[in-house]
Amino acid sequence: MSGRSGQRGFSLLEVLVAFAILSISLGVLLQVFATGLRNAGVADDYTQATLYAESILAAYGREAPLSEGVRAGPINDRFSWRGAVSTYAENIPDPEKTRMRAWRVSVEVFWGGPTPTRSVVLETVRLTPLEAPGARG
Repeated sequence: MSGRSGQRGFSLLEVLVAFAILSISLGVLLQVFATGLRNAGVADDYTQATLYAESILAAYGREAPLSEGVRAGPINDRFSWRGAVSTYAENIPDPEKTRMRAWRVSVEVFWGGPTPTRSVVLETVRLTPLEAPGARG
């Protein structure tokens, strides 16, 4: 008996408690990593949508003259866009005096996923010169 009394080890209960603590800790760590990956994917979608919206917004008024209306279309298999142009008149001096017309240009890029549809909206005000009287014809 004297040989056994010097040997001490872990009891079965201590080993089971250690495994339970380890499994709970690993579960929490995996959840944290999964949430981080999901958030990184969402951030990437927002970045990509913002770049698309900036590109479309930059094309308004450069590829064709600005006119009131709504245009829309797909970008690729995930993203779509909708753009609206309207007259902007808030705190703008008389267009006849400035010889400029102000337009509100708004572009929304939206996409779907496992969650409800998400979107990014960019807006700007564009100025265009008024046509000179008698310039048509």
